Amino acid sequence: MCALMAGRAAAAPRGPYGPWFCLLVALALDVLRVDSDQDPLDPVYLPAALELLDAPEHFRVQQVGRYPPANSSLGSRSETFLLLQPWPRAQPLLRASYPPFATQQVVPQVTEPHQQPVPWDVRAVSVEAAVTPAEPHARVLFHLKGQDWPPGPGSLPCARLHATHPAGTAHQACRFQPSLGACVVEMELPSHWFSQGSITRAELAYTLELATEDPGGCGPGGEQDAGEQALPVGSVELRPADPPQYQEVPLDEAVTLRVPDVPVRPGQLFSATLLLRHNFTASVLTLRIKVKKGLHVMAARLAQPTLWTAKLDRFKGSKHHTTLITCQRARPTGQDSSSPLELSEFLWVDFLVDNSTSGGVAVTRPVTWQLEYAGQAPEAEKDKMVWEILVSERDIRALVPLAKAEELVNTAPLTGVPRHVPVRLVTVDSGGALVEVTEHIGCESANAQVLQVSEACDTVFVAGKESRGAQGVRVDFWWRRLRASLQLTVWAPLLPLRIQLTDTTLEQVRGWRVPSSAEGALEPEAATAEEAERRVRNCRLQYQRANVRFLVPFAAHPLDGGRSLTHLLGPDWLLDVSHLVAPHARVQDPRVASLEGGRILVGREPGVTSIEVRSPLSDSILGEQALAVTDDKVSVLELRVQPVMGISLALSRGTAHPGEVTATCWAQSSLPAPKQEVALSLWLSFSDHTLAPAELYDHRDLGLSVSAEEPGAVLPAEGRGAQLGVVVSGAGPEGLPLHVSLHPPEPCRRGRHRVPLASGTAWLGLPPAPTPAPALPSSPARSSPAIETSMGGEGQAAGSVGGSGGVRGKFERAEEEAGKEEIGVKEEEEEEEMVPAPQRVSDLELGMYALLGIFCLAILIFLVNGVVFVLRYQRKEPPDSATDPASPQPHNWVWLGTDQEELSRQLDRQSPGLPKGERGCPCESGGGEALTAATVPAGGSTSSPNTLARKEAGGRRKRVEFVTFAPAPPAQLPEEPMGAPAVQSILVAGEEDIRWVCEDMGLKDPEELRSYMERIRGSS
Repeated sequence: MCALMAGRAAAAPRGPYGPWFCLLVALALDVLRVDSDQDPLDPVYLPAALELLDAPEHFRVQQVGRYPPANSSLGSRSETFLLLQPWPRAQPLLRASYPPFATQQVVPQVTEPHQQPVPWDVRAVSVEAAVTPAEPHARVLFHLKGQDWPPGPGSLPCARLHATHPAGTAHQACRFQPSLGACVVEMELPSHWFSQGSITRAELAYTLELATEDPGGCGPGGEQDAGEQALPVGSVELRPADPPQYQEVPLDEAVTLRVPDVPVRPGQLFSATLLLRHNFTASVLTLRIKVKKGLHVMAARLAQPTLWTAKLDRFKGSKHHTTLITCQRARPTGQDSSSPLELSEFLWVDFLVDNSTSGGVAVTRPVTWQLEYAGQAPEAEKDKMVWEILVSERDIRALVPLAKAEELVNTAPLTGVPRHVPVRLVTVDSGGALVEVTEHIGCESANAQVLQVSEACDTVFVAGKESRGAQGVRVDFWWRRLRASLQLTVWAPLLPLRIQLTDTTLEQVRGWRVPSSAEGALEPEAATAEEAERRVRNCRLQYQRANVRFLVPFAAHPLDGGRSLTHLLGPDWLLDVSHLVAPHARVQDPRVASLEGGRILVGREPGVTSIEVRSPLSDSILGEQALAVTDDKVSVLELRVQPVMGISLALSRGTAHPGEVTATCWAQSSLPAPKQEVALSLWLSFSDHTLAPAELYDHRDLGLSVSAEEPGAVLPAEGRGAQLGVVVSGAGPEGLPLHVSLHPPEPCRRGRHRVPLASGTAWLGLPPAPTPAPALPSSPARSSPAIETSMGGEGQAAGSVGGSGGVRGKFERAEEEAGKEEIGVKEEEEEEEMVPAPQRVSDLELGMYALLGIFCLAILIFLVNGVVFVLRYQRKEPPDSATDPASPQPHNWVWLGTDQEELSRQLDRQSPGLPKGERGCPCESGGGEALTAATVPAGGSTSSPNTLARKEAGGRRKRVEFVTFAPAPPAQLPEEPMGAPAVQSILVAGEEDIRWVCEDMGLKDPEELRSYMERIRGSS
């Protein structure tokens, strides 16, 4: 910008204010560019009620700084909802209502990325990570989340599992069971998938389908490839051999016990292995084994019978059986080249489980091992190791926790009410059977600062004391030897709360008074004038009102302790928690303002206070917002009226979250049919550039009247719940205008308060090309409507809507003539108080005024700069050079140099008629206008031969000379031509002239000037 203005700025006078000119011009153009943009839309919307029905838990959400949304207008409204359980059992409804009209729609089903609506939220868990030819079954558990299932079969779906392998595909289905809402698919993989001799993988996916009446509950369909409609489960590894499942437990430093790590069945024979280190040197080793009834030690087998011998002794007791195995070295071992710390198999001990598990025999059977040998450490001689064997009649494959939700929004810090998620533990058996586990369960939360688990391990919860949220927080469960984990996401509120007010400064409304609260309900019209005046005196001032919303973002913290947050829906989305924190919100000074229903802020008297929300768990403040109530008066400029003849509704699903639903409703407005009921939506536009819907104010404080130009065209609509409703008899093809006026309530409308506060016009049908301007508050009798209906106020005459409900012909001939005089008198009385409010200045006009002011400031700075420039250089005004004050000013040239040939050439160029020895020296102007020829005679100044001779004799010595081009004197010597330059050496010039030259040479110090003058006098 400054580069574009460089040319003009260079032409401006230079000074200290020069750089500011470019900056001011750039700022002015910037203001013009901003103000010339499109004006922001007014924050208006159709005040229709939007609510979700049959949705277990949901929130209203909004984007930061975008309320109402951009697509809202006087005739439409848009709201976004978040369903925390996107797949509820009962399909939710969304209802839009603006009394007396209402409509509702079913919330559309969630659409997955595959573009297929899925009415169920399914969690798939792969039980096996690897399969072998000995156990070629892949098992997958399917669980329906977020729903409570009745005991009946209902309409639960089927889950079909699809396995894809390079050698082919396989399919199998199961039907969800009502008790748990789960089922297991056990698929036997073909044997030729294992014949490749290496580890391969099979990809697993599933599809959901409706159940059938077949015995299995699922149809034969789906045997083909599912394609893109299948939802992924994961992969399973195919191994050519079954790896052993065991665990090793050290008995001491030299002996280790290896036991199987799988449950055993009744009647099963299994073995435990004893391992010795290569540096074991004892010759006798004794092993004592104690078991409970139901378990027997069958045999002891040596791995090297040529080196060791074993003896087995059994001792039976009432509760335990003891077996003593004594091993003795037969001959010394040879040299072993292996490491002395390596383990090698030494002894196998065979166990047998009884077939019967009844009679109080425990399911987990402990086995106690004790080792004795020469050279054993003393502290290890009495050590015993207990190994528990899990005996089960069922072939249990896995333990799986089932949670109703995997996402939890922690609202406990806001409400003080804990949030719970029920959890069930089930076991998956061979064959696909599911059994719920309720006893002998252990559990633990990996991060108690985010999520806690109950002692019974049947619930995970947040109580309000948690400090943060997290994604993938783990809760561990165990039952006997089986372990499982459940991962959940916890969203925590980021405090403090954001308290959003539509207006933080509530001002007094000019001319609007309402009955005081002490009056209670409005009484019938007073019978006497004194009673009416008393009621008017009891009316109080009406202050503005504001809508209140309590918002907060929810986020999850990283588990590694980092600072990067993951926000619910996104970083620019806020959840409306007004319905949760409204009971805990209050105004700090109730004399200044009050909260009605936790949603509407009402001004009471001038003052400054704040809205605060206190924690129900402690005395801390969750959020605070300052506000002020002032006695400054504002006027109601106009009423913005929207006729409503019906409600339309549209729903759409969002993409940020599966539970995001956006609802948009519109007001239907067209040519009214005969006896068409019309509701009127009103917005009050104030002179402080704020807007408020009429629903914020008590209907008893609003005196509203509706009039039409056609007689009998408007009748009041009673008892339908609308703020202002009328019945229209009909309209022509050009439409019907309705004029709406706002008055104070009837008890407070005496004397000066008869003038309407504001008015507006609504068109039923298409309005004409020039939209009629709204009536100003100062012109109540602007038009002559034929019929008027009004509402509000207590003792209105016939024609009040909601009061007495009648309709009166306001402009009948007799009443019209009688009322003209009264209107004139009332207008004079009202002139003091009801001053016409100033018209609203648009943002573009403000920008133009700012631009004009900036340009005026730039012009003023330019003038000041010029004046400073002139005053600065007037100080070097040269003194008069002639005796005559009116003589013209000569041009003075100063030459600083030593080149005599250049001096002669310059003199020849300017005065060719002079002799060479008498030519002067033209020099550049050095600002020496102050130098004059005061020492030269009036006839002109000439250069004497002595001066030139001295100058030539000086050689290269620097001299200062000046040449004066003086006008032709009245009497010239005959030997000198007219207008010849007069050369005067500075050596013979006056002291005042020499001082001026010295100042131009930079010799301003007195000592330097005095020294220079002495040197000049000495040289002359």
